[in-house]
Amino acid sequence: VFVGVGKGQSETFEKDIYGMGSELVGYGGPDWSSNPHGLGKAQSFGNQVDRHGKKGSPVVPGSMTKVLEDKESVLYTVTILRSMYEAGYYEGEEFVQGTKIDLLEAFAKVLKEKRYVVRENFTYDPSQQGKSAMALEQLQVEVDNMRSGLTRWCKTHYGEAFVAWMHIKVIRVFVESVLRYGLPVDFTAVLYKVTSGKELQLVGALDKTFGEKKGKEDDMEDEEEYHDFVLIKFDP
Repeated sequence: VFVGVGKGQSETFEKDIYGMGSELVGYGGPDWSSNPHGLGKAQSFGNQVDRHGKKGSPVVPGSMTKVLEDKESVLYTVTILRSMYEAGYYEGEEFVQGTKIDLLEAFAKVLKEKRYVVRENFTYDPSQQGKSAMALEQLQVEVDNMRSGLTRWCKTHYGEAFVAWMHIKVIRVFVESVLRYGLPVDFTAVLYKVTSGKELQLVGALDKTFGEKKGKEDDMEDEEEYHDFVLIKFDP
């Protein structure tokens, strides 16, 4: 059984593992203490023997092994008795069939109650590692192909998107200039390429040349600063 344990629980787990599920397995057998002369001789089992007179954990002593450890958790393996068989017996001339008790399920329930993560049905497949490596390599090739295609698509359409964006800005400059200055159309549109960090200096120089910036709330439009000229910023 594989058991995942939080890093803070590992010490407690290692200390208590061999006592977990101590009520699950019956190790009782014939009581020769009351009949020492019957020691080693054939005994009548079944309902005449109390199998649960002595109980214990299904964990095989010394079987715990630490498999893997990271910053958050620790993975262990422990070997347990998979099941327990209660022998059948005769009642008069009628035989009562024996029963098989699944210890794996019961032990997993005990571990889960203590908030340990249990992996019950694990089958080791030596070829699975190679299959996983091949699958990972194939996925990596697919990702690289998709990335190459997406990069080519972006490079192809970036220019078109950029031009369309510029057209929208130019249309907005034209419309707002007509609304500001009226008809017939008589204005000059200028595109400034500003050095990074010099935007405020440029706007201040334009305000000084064409008119002071309006700071009153009545002169604000759509929460944008109002100037005596049409100012459309373009930040690609």
